Amino acid sequence: MTIRPVTSAFVSGLLDPMSWRKYTLIPRLMWLSLGAPRAQNRAWERYWQGIGSDGEVLWETDEPAERELLTTTLRRYADLSLPIVDLGCGSGRHTTHLAELSPRVVGVDGSAAAIAHAGPGDFRVADITEPGLGASLHAELGDANVRLRGVLHLLDDAARRAAAANIADLLGGRGSLYLCETDHAGDPLDLLYAQGARLTGLPRVVDRLVRSGVRPPRRFTETDLGATFPSPPWRILQHGTTEMYGVPLTPGGPIQRLPARYAVVRAPVTR
Repeated sequence: MTIRPVTSAFVSGLLDPMSWRKYTLIPRLMWLSLGAPRAQNRAWERYWQGIGSDGEVLWETDEPAERELLTTTLRRYADLSLPIVDLGCGSGRHTTHLAELSPRVVGVDGSAAAIAHAGPGDFRVADITEPGLGASLHAELGDANVRLRGVLHLLDDAARRAAAANIADLLGGRGSLYLCETDHAGDPLDLLYAQGARLTGLPRVVDRLVRSGVRPPRRFTETDLGATFPSPPWRILQHGTTEMYGVPLTPGGPIQRLPARYAVVRAPVTR
């Protein structure tokens, strides 16, 4: 049987055969995302414009276990006299914690509406896949460490390579990259189903993303890690499995715990 392509920006590319239950989500996803922009930069802008001052963002929870892994790993591998650049920082909620580790922290996100939610600090609007961004930041900051949380799992392979090229320029010869990305088994429909999405409705924090046209994340496996940062010339100093945390899907419910992968990576010397 041939399945015709689905026109919805959100649903497109989700049809991997597995349990039939997840396919019951498709009609509702299509309806919710009608009229949403297909271009992901516009979808993200729409999403962040819809977040009020007290609005909940799916991935913005403050879980000590996740912060402890970041802190311990950076202290072990990174030269913390260098600046830290938080690529894909969103509203900057997690960026503020990095100020405890480095004398200078810069947050970068492609959405102006997201940066508008950020508090005091050095925050910039820029596309992390834009050629030349890493070199431009390096010219200002010198060698820097980079934190990347939940960004690569949203990018296609070409965009991942473009982001990696910018990271290489930004790290220079002394910087270290710390990344953490979700690695949920199955395809994006499986993840949505695990997050409580049903034909009858979606959790509010998930519903907002779908209505904005934001595509769900892909897996970021060990194979993806090696493909994005191939060795040589990259050096993967440490990697392993962990968890990423999200806000409760229902009021008063438990914090989300998503299977994830973390790594510390050093760049090829590009200058």
